[in-house]
Amino acid sequence: MWCFNLILVLTTIVYATGSPLYNETSVGASCTITSFSQVNSVVKSCTNIIINGLAVPTGKTLQLDLKSGTTLTFQGTTSFGYGTKWEGPLIFITGNRITVNGAPGSKLDGQGPHYWDGKGGANKGKPKFFRIKATGGSTFSNVHLLNCPIQCVSIQNSNHLTLSGWNIDNSAGDRNKLGHNTDGFDISNSDTVTVKNSVIMNQDDCVAVNSGKNLHFSNLQCYGGHGLSLSVGMSKTDSSKNQVSNVTFSDCTVKNSRNGIHVKTHSDATYGSVNDITYSNIQLYGITNYGINVQQDYKDGSSCGVPTNNIPIKGLKMSKITGTMSGSNSVAVYVMCGSSGCYNFNWSGVSISGARKGSFCKNYRPPGVSCEM
Repeated sequence: MWCFNLILVLTTIVYATGSPLYNETSVGASCTITSFSQVNSVVKSCTNIIINGLAVPTGKTLQLDLKSGTTLTFQGTTSFGYGTKWEGPLIFITGNRITVNGAPGSKLDGQGPHYWDGKGGANKGKPKFFRIKATGGSTFSNVHLLNCPIQCVSIQNSNHLTLSGWNIDNSAGDRNKLGHNTDGFDISNSDTVTVKNSVIMNQDDCVAVNSGKNLHFSNLQCYGGHGLSLSVGMSKTDSSKNQVSNVTFSDCTVKNSRNGIHVKTHSDATYGSVNDITYSNIQLYGITNYGINVQQDYKDGSSCGVPTNNIPIKGLKMSKITGTMSGSNSVAVYVMCGSSGCYNFNWSGVSISGARKGSFCKNYRPPGVSCEM
């Protein structure tokens, strides 16, 4: 009887003080965020978090510095206010061994149409959307991004990270060609990252690798953008930020895009290197400009016509790259290398039809490819 009375008293105290009916030691306990004012306190105290129908104020980052081992789930629509010119990001998630999920039907709406003007980054004040810094075997699954104002996902300083089942829908930016610089996934300074089983509809690179190693992309469906890319040489002074090695793209589809595959090094950058890059079983449909474009003359967003050797490309492998071209100036294969900037390429099974112009190579002809020198 004494034990029963003690339990009754403790229970009465819990209800009388207004304490929540969950706590972090309870099995299956969760904390739900429905108001922006709750974010800091919940993130600091909880390891099982639900964000449900949250409206983020304009000019504010949804900063989620998660405790190690946290599970975060998005439910409903997470929206981001507009009206302020700023750089973003709209959301920034960091953590070790974290699990981030999108519940069925959930989405994060970046309100892109309010920012799009057809000029992308040339006009400042458009916030980047989703930034990730995660380590230790973290996973981000089934996240739906809608209408990125500019770059959609930036993965930085991460390791042992997997993204799967993402849906990036920026297709509304195609209207009147207003969407611009809406990269799908940008990756920099990261090691052992996998992005797989995802759909990207945008107006710039489907994937753009800037720096990192052991990066793997598989079963991606890319629509309307600039293809599966490496863009190396973003740093003009620090060569350590211009290093890329062991990158694979496999079993991907690129449709109705400017490029299928694009490997570009910046001709005005400090030194760097690109080693051991593999594209395997890539299917191309309706590519308007270049099926495969390898260039070492990229400067200020375009080709300058003067390739350099500052960032050598070694061990570029192409295997089973097939598909079709469209457009009056389309080229199946274009290789613009410095005098000694490209070597040890291994290409086989490259079959791209429908190009209006002949393939072209400067200073290097990949084995198995017919191109004018």
